[in-house]
Amino acid sequence: MRAIWPAVALAVAVAACTPPGNGYSEYRNIPAGEWLYGDTIVFTPEFADSIASGHLVAAVSHDSDFRYSSLWLEVVSYGPSGAVRKDTVSFALADSFGRWRGNGLGAHLQMTDTIRRSVTLVSGRPVKVRHIMRADTLRSVQKIGLFFLPDE
Repeated sequence: MRAIWPAVALAVAVAACTPPGNGYSEYRNIPAGEWLYGDTIVFTPEFADSIASGHLVAAVSHDSDFRYSSLWLEVVSYGPSGAVRKDTVSFALADSFGRWRGNGLGAHLQMTDTIRRSVTLVSGRPVKVRHIMRADTLRSVQKIGLFFLPDE
C-alpha cells in the first residue's frame, strides 16, 4: 500500500501541470429567472491553443413554468479573421403535445442543442448569447450554458 501512494502523488502532480485542452464549458445564471430582452450573456472561451476548431453547443435550463414551447436565441461569435458570425437557434423545449423534451429532476429541466458544427474560435474572443423572443422579459429561464467540443 505504501508503494502506491508515491505513484498516486506523482500522477496528481503531472495532471495538475498538464496544460488545459481546447475544450470549454461554462454556465451563467439568469438573475431571479428573469431574462430581459436587452441582456446579452457574454462567454469568453480560453483555449490552450490560440485557435481551436470544433462544435459549438448551447444549453438551456428552465423550470416547468416557462410559458413557451420554444426558445429562440441569437449567438454571435468571431472568426480568426475577425468576421462576425450570427447564428439563430431555436430550442424546441416541448413537443407538439406540450410535454417537456429536456431532462432533469422535478420541475427543473435542461436541454442542449448544437449551434454550429465545424466552427473555428479564437481564444479570448467573446461569444455572445441573447434571447430574441417577442417578450420583454422571459421568466423561468434559470441558466444558459455554452460548450465548445474540439475536433479530435
